[in-house]
Amino acid sequence: MVAPNDADERSTDESTTDRRTLLKTAGTTIVGGTGLAAAAGSASAQFGGPDVIEVDDGLFGWSADDSLPVTDELLIFIHGWFGDTTVSSQASDVQDSLESGGYSPDETVAIEWPATNLNFSGAESDTEDVGEVVAGLIEDFYDAGGGNVRLVGHSLGGRCVYWTATKLSSGYEIETVAGLGTAADGSEICGDPWNSGLDNACEVRNYHSENDSTVGSAYGGWGDTALGTEGAGCSPASNYTDVDVTGSVGSHLTYLGDSAVGSDLADAINSGSCGDDSGGDDDDDSWWS
Repeated sequence: MVAPNDADERSTDESTTDRRTLLKTAGTTIVGGTGLAAAAGSASAQFGGPDVIEVDDGLFGWSADDSLPVTDELLIFIHGWFGDTTVSSQASDVQDSLESGGYSPDETVAIEWPATNLNFSGAESDTEDVGEVVAGLIEDFYDAGGGNVRLVGHSLGGRCVYWTATKLSSGYEIETVAGLGTAADGSEICGDPWNSGLDNACEVRNYHSENDSTVGSAYGGWGDTALGTEGAGCSPASNYTDVDVTGSVGSHLTYLGDSAVGSDLADAINSGSCGDDSGGDDDDDSWWS
């Protein structure tokens, strides 16, 4: 491929930036049309539904209003843009799909953060702070004798879980990190800012679908990929696997409760395959039909 000259490259970068600016500021259009917020789903198998911990920016900075329950198997779910009002049902849908796939957590926690914000760029920026707070919660969980953490995030919540892994202190490791339709560029997990964070995760699985036009229209572009639509376009680490669920996931919201996602993630958890060097190949983990 012939490299573009400087003028061509600037033109491409500017058009991509303009497109993203338009998409990310047209909050009501995106939410109303393609939908980044999930509708209420089925009830959780956990009595009374998942515990909800609120992470917010208060007088003294970002913090959580509770600690994680100390248990052997803990599922933590983080929602995306405009998902704070339905986070409990979203977490229930994810838990249900995992249980159908053969994995049952002892407890499920839904992380609620202030994502109902028409300023998409602002919400995107907040995911780093949310990730840092959740990382602290997980460190406290391990310090208190907790067992395994299975961390799952949807859309901007996918950014949160990758930030969580990155912010984790040395000596700590999350057993499973999974992004569902993550709102990000592939280059972000291939290098800066998240690649180093993969060292703090035993296994990372990134679920993407070519039918996810919401992420595909806002991320990617010349020389890059949309993480939630095409995958990373690289193999960032041996513990990272891109999982193509195009054949099962028909839109941005249908990752939540999807049987193929739940089955694959449950299998990965139950196999105890952390540190397996076979990750990173879409073709080996494709649900395309």
